[in-house]
Amino acid sequence: MKKLVLAALFLSISAFSCGTTVPRTEVGDFAAPTESATEPPTEPPTEGNPPPVEVNPQMPEGYELAKKCVIDGFEAVLQNPELPTGCEITALTQTLNFYGFDIDKVTLCDTFMPTDFDGYYTMDKVYIGNPRATNGFGCNSPVIKKAADDYFDYLGSDWYALELTGISLQEVLYQIEQGYPVIVWSTIGQRETHATFQFRLGCGEDFYFNGFQHCLTVYGFDNDEGVVHVADPMEGNVTYDMARFERIYNEMGKQAIILCGNPESAGQDYSTNREKKDWLNENKPTDLDFLFKNKDEE
Repeated sequence: MKKLVLAALFLSISAFSCGTTVPRTEVGDFAAPTESATEPPTEPPTEGNPPPVEVNPQMPEGYELAKKCVIDGFEAVLQNPELPTGCEITALTQTLNFYGFDIDKVTLCDTFMPTDFDGYYTMDKVYIGNPRATNGFGCNSPVIKKAADDYFDYLGSDWYALELTGISLQEVLYQIEQGYPVIVWSTIGQRETHATFQFRLGCGEDFYFNGFQHCLTVYGFDNDEGVVHVADPMEGNVTYDMARFERIYNEMGKQAIILCGNPESAGQDYSTNREKKDWLNENKPTDLDFLFKNKDEE
């Protein structure tokens, strides 16, 4: 669960990032963090990789949704115990897994999700806090889009993440009918709450956060029963009341993402660059020590 953290507490403790500890003494006393990791080697897709699939996400005018539609075979991935506040990257992981991409939540989190332990950037740029801790904050849809696209680039895949933020719930359900599970932002336990001020970020912006912010994947709906089918990283495969779900979805900014690509290339690794595979193996953490290592002690 994402817990509200008092600004004074957050700023008074040492914030861990990039193998260094940075003391926090007062609001606004921030230094721009250094890069947290070396960028992965890049390589253009190999020949023979199918061309990208272009998706038109707009629901046609006058379109009538079916009474119900459920995408078969979508299995939830639970964020606990490894990522107690890592619902966003877990929602991406379960969606990737559905399409056949063999990646686990921890590797995806540690290698591809931009993370800021210092509270400098906004949640549109990074995950703020530590997804391995119970008091981590979170991130918005652009961060998960970037993590997905960086992962696809690493594979040399034609797949890509498509940002749909701003669409209505009806348009989300339209994507379900087209066969696309949709990653959306909601709240834990479907609580109807609002974001509250936390502190001022190092970049100068005020940080507002909903302490129950959550992320999950919608993969079905039933208008007769008035429910949506979701893969909730905290609860598993469940159904939620559609009217309540819509209110919360709207309150959380109508954030939505789908993954697109050629079905025949789903799950395929087109990279033959040994350097890239070695880089991923070397940068996959085996424990938590790397998060709390003080560079000054080296």
